Order: sequence, then C-alpha cells, then structure tokens
Amino acid sequence: MRRLVWNELMPKDRCVVRMMRPLSFAELGYVTQLYLPIIGSDSFSLYQLLVHEVQEVSGAAAESTHRNLMLMSGLTLDRLLLARERLEALGLVTVRRRENLQRDYFYEYMVKPPLTPNEFFADYVLSLMLLNKIENIRYQQLRQKYADHLGAALDQEYTITEDVTKDFHEVFQSLKASELEVHRGSEREQFLSEMEKSYPPAPMQAGFEPAVDHPLSLSSLRHYLPDNAKSDKVFSKEGVEVLYRLQHFYQLDSWGLGQELRDWTLYKPNGSLDSEVLRKRLIQRYTDDKLVRIAPSAVPGEEEWGPGQLPQPGSEMFVRVCRQLSPLTLLEKVVGGRVSKVFLERAESLLFNDGMTVEVVNALLLHTLSSMQMELPKAYMETIRDSWKAKRITTVDEAVRQILERADQKAQHAEKTRQTKTGKDTPVRRNGRAVLQDKLPASVEWQLSQEQQREQSDQETPQAKPERVKTIEDDPELKKMLESLRKRQRGV
Repeated sequence: MRRLVWNELMPKDRCVVRMMRPLSFAELGYVTQLYLPIIGSDSFSLYQLLVHEVQEVSGAAAESTHRNLMLMSGLTLDRLLLARERLEALGLVTVRRRENLQRDYFYEYMVKPPLTPNEFFADYVLSLMLLNKIENIRYQQLRQKYADHLGAALDQEYTITEDVTKDFHEVFQSLKASELEVHRGSEREQFLSEMEKSYPPAPMQAGFEPAVDHPLSLSSLRHYLPDNAKSDKVFSKEGVEVLYRLQHFYQLDSWGLGQELRDWTLYKPNGSLDSEVLRKRLIQRYTDDKLVRIAPSAVPGEEEWGPGQLPQPGSEMFVRVCRQLSPLTLLEKVVGGRVSKVFLERAESLLFNDGMTVEVVNALLLHTLSSMQMELPKAYMETIRDSWKAKRITTVDEAVRQILERADQKAQHAEKTRQTKTGKDTPVRRNGRAVLQDKLPASVEWQLSQEQQREQSDQETPQAKPERVKTIEDDPELKKMLESLRKRQRGV
C-alpha cells in the first residue's frame, strides 16, 4: 500500500534544528564508519546537513523549511521522511512537532551524537546489523581500527587503581564566599538577569551521553509473529500487559522479545498467545543463557550494596531499589551474577502467579534474603506472601511498615522470653535430675510472707513491742498441713 506522505509532512512545514551538544570530528567519523552502512547515503547526508544547519560557534538553532531541506539534500519528500525515520530509529535525531491555533506545524529536530565504538559494538543488534552489511573482512578492519590494546594490557597488568583527581575546592582554596555573593536587587544581579533574558544560550548539555534505546514497540513486534498467530488476539489488553511485565522482568527490548515470539508453538489454536508456555520458555532460555537482554539502568548509590550486604528496610536505598529494579535484576545484583533456576522461579511466580506488584515482590525478596541467611525458602515466602496479600499490601512503603512492625514484635518477644527465663527459680536437682516440688497453698504462702515481713520489721525496730498476732503454730490444722508438705519435700 502506497504511503500518503503529504498527510504526514508538507514542504511548507517549518522546522528548527537544535543540537544536544557540539559534535567532535571523531564523532562524525563514527557516523561515517559505523552508521553509514546501516542507515544508507540518504540518511547520512541528511544528518550531515542537520549538523551544519546549527551555528557552529554558539550552537544556536537555525530555522528552515522542509522545502529547503529537500533542495539542499536533493531528496524527494518521501525519501526525506524515510531518511529522517532511519536517523530516529538509531537515536541520532529526535523529532517534536509543535502546532499553533491556525494548525500550522513547526518541527523541532534535536541532533544527538553517535555512540562510541565501544558502546556500538557492545549493542547486540547494531553490531550484527553492521556485520551483515559490510561482511567479515571490513568488520574485522573496523574492530582493529577502534581497538585499544594498550588500555587492555594496563587493566591486566596494573590491577590496583586509585583516583587521585583533586576537586574544585582543593585547587581554588583562596576563593572567598564574598566573591560569589550576588545580593538581591544589586547592580550585579540586575546585570546577570538582563544577560540571561537578552542572550539565552543554546540548551546544549556537556554531560549528555548517547545511549542505545530499543523500547518495546508493539508495531515492531507484529513483524515477528508467525503465520498461525493473530495480532488482534496476541495484542489484546491482557496480552499487552503480560508482554510489558515480561519485558520489564527480563529486561528485554523489542528485538529480543520478538525473537522469542517467532516460535509457532507459543500460540493456541485460536491464534492467541499462550502466556504460560511463553513464561516457561523464557525461564528455560534464561537458564540456558540464550536470552538476549539489555543492560539494566543504573540506580544511584547501588555500589553501597551487593553480595553479602543488603539495603536496610526503611532506608532510602531500600525503597529506591524496590521501585526501580526488576526482581530478576535485583537477585542478580544480590548474588553477583546469574541466578539459579530456583531463585528465578520463586521471583517469577510471585509476580505472575500471585499478582503482586514489582516493588512489593522486591521488598519480599530482600526481606526473605535478610531473614533467612541469603536463602529463599518456599514455605517462609508463602507465609509472608499470604500475610501481605490478606493485608492488601501494594506499595513498598506499606511493605516496609510491615517488616519493621514484625521486627519490633520479634524483638519484644525475645526480650520477654529472656526476662521470663531469668526470673524463674532454679529447680532442686538430685543426682543431676530435677526434683518436682509441690507448691504450698495460697493461704499458707500468704501467711509465711506475713511472718517474714513482721520479722523484718522487728529487726528494724527492736524497741517496738507489737501486739501478738496468731501464726501457723497457733492453728493446728495449718501446722499439720505444713509439716506434711515438708516431709513430702524431704522424701520422707
């Protein structure tokens, strides 16, 4: 079916070109050597044109129209649009479309730098696409061109490293606080405000780092479905939810998940996706180390925890880890590498069979590992799982509250048990065995305690002569009962 390009883009549509940060000569070489075979000459020439549309000195944006881009590049409108989309797919350009009240479109092109050779070759998809285009000999030449033999040798020979870089305040020690003060309403404050308003700088970022981005795209997944699959049933509301959860759990991109969806045995006779079969397949593929995954995004402060050291419940790091990492990534961080099939199935079951949220699953895993000496006993996890489900725990904050309350209860119980054991009288033992003793009746014990108190008071106040009070000796029945108990204690 012929594409109606004029419904998407018109030559009169205006555009403005911006740049994320200045490009170096080496980075333009990366585009030529690594990207050109993949994107083709049309996209390459368009990228070069957009780069040089931006003012080189200031990085300020330049306004143009798509008609001018067509004239400068020699491309028709449909070829121009196709070339731009290839640049978008490889992360070299991002496009925003603005619209005013008169429904006039204004396109904003943000030119981004390419990946470094190390990042490019580390990406599974891009490196294979390049290999398929240029074949083995040229691919080997490029790997040799961008190889760093000296750096690799240093890493192997000099393994102990220390960062001796000085920070800003170590070098500029003579800088005074008064030199950096700008008082409100002062002449300097007005001058700086006027400069910011009159001459706004180009929004470039010196610290911008290009990254590979292959987000999960349902439109691209449709191309991987076999003939016996029906896309409308595969991408139903429930099916899409399962795919997104699997993508997050295993850290897959569209290409990696699409390779798994090619298998015709994953689909039911009516053309819908059998999610149970897909889950079992992904578990086995991970166990066999055949699953193509993307590197998880870094969590700030993640170097503070790892194998043998877990974040404390209630800490900021505990909450951040539970919210940002997938359960599988969390377990890999804890064990320092790939996890066993048992650990994988326990985490996967909590998420897909029990319907718990990702952050609650992470909190449960960390709590179990911390409480059970880095193990995941099934019975213990099921007990905590049932308790949290009954209490409708859906967020990490609620889970942390339950963990802390449980820890307080255990501490109180332990303290109570310790006090109880300390307060108990030591039993009488004969020949290493404890001898059972009969307890005196409550009335006798009370009478004895009263006599002991009177004796103590008599010793403290010997001059006082209290009136005579009846004792056990005065009551024949009580006296006889006391003698009988004493004989029984002596074993008579």
